Amino acid sequence: MKRIMVILAALGMVGIFALAQMSKPEVRYAMLMGQGGIKGTAVILTLPSGEHEVFVRLEGLKPGSGNYANHIHYNDKGDANCQAQNGDKLVGLANLVADANGNAVAATKLPASVKYPSGTTYINVHSNSPQPVGASIACGMVEMK
Repeated sequence: MKRIMVILAALGMVGIFALAQMSKPEVRYAMLMGQGGIKGTAVILTLPSGEHEVFVRLEGLKPGSGNYANHIHYNDKGDANCQAQNGDKLVGLANLVADANGNAVAATKLPASVKYPSGTTYINVHSNSPQPVGASIACGMVEMK
């Protein structure tokens, strides 16, 4: 009887370990680099439910300079690249808003219906002048952790 209890306990532990492994989010990240000392990070979590949580942090913006659009960029070929700026498709993220110190943080929750694009992707932060979504001011290739 004692032997059966030990075996059942061991199997239970293996089961718990397997469930814990299955419930870990998939993690992607990007180091954002830009003009004039702008830099930051992005972390993309794909949860077991299929939802995504995206966190973007940027520093070096002009203090109090407003909203900055940012996106996950990709393309049909699967070879999107910051340097080429060839990600003609995008997943919109919550705007970054520069604070009094020129720092900005944004968090976006995307539903499971939004599938993460295949191939290479990048995070692009856009200038807010002269258009609300202007040229790239910071970019980083997304990598798996």
